Amino acid sequence: MKGILGVLAVCVAFASSAQPIRNRVERANDRKDLRQDRRQVADDARDLGAVSAFLAAYDQAVSKNDAAGIKAADAQFQAYLAREAVEANREVAQAQQEVREDRREVRSDRRELGQDLALGRRPGVVADDARDLARDKANLADDKGDAARERAARNRLFVIRTELAPLQGLVDPAATAKKRVLYAEVVTLAQRDLQRTKVEQREDRRELREDRRETREDRRDPIR
Repeated sequence: MKGILGVLAVCVAFASSAQPIRNRVERANDRKDLRQDRRQVADDARDLGAVSAFLAAYDQAVSKNDAAGIKAADAQFQAYLAREAVEANREVAQAQQEVREDRREVRSDRRELGQDLALGRRPGVVADDARDLARDKANLADDKGDAARERAARNRLFVIRTELAPLQGLVDPAATAKKRVLYAEVVTLAQRDLQRTKVEQREDRRELREDRRETREDRRDPIR
């Protein structure tokens, strides 16, 4: 019996010391995500402005039957899409990393809730940790959706590049019309990128607020 009590005491002590560390790590990750969000919003807004200008220049060149202007706009879109392909791969990798981090948090929440029940902690503590688990499971579901959307956007971007490749430099009416449709879709993808980043920024702000609340709860009840 004394051995069991000793093990339980060690578990309580370990959980009490580990939780503040976990809280600090989560808040640090939240702040890092928000810094990335601010940079990404600025980058996406700049990209949207650029491709909108490219499309306007293309339309003007086509309206004037300006072959040199059409080819110049083609080159601008081609350079942009090459850069965006690299960025799209990075964003997919980042989204997948966020999913992995969410899964770790969910596993940690489950262990903590299991300890609550095994150690007979007070109902208020159990309810707090159950709420944290539910929140992190919801975050995991959201980030899985974000990752799927990032992959879909990247894959569509690669298809557009493939379809545009044989049309580069062509100035006949059929080619310019087909390119116009694809260039307009590039602008739409840039708009969606900016919208997704703004949504992600709001979600990350909410996560920081929730992690701060969890820290306050742990400080209020350090023994648990």
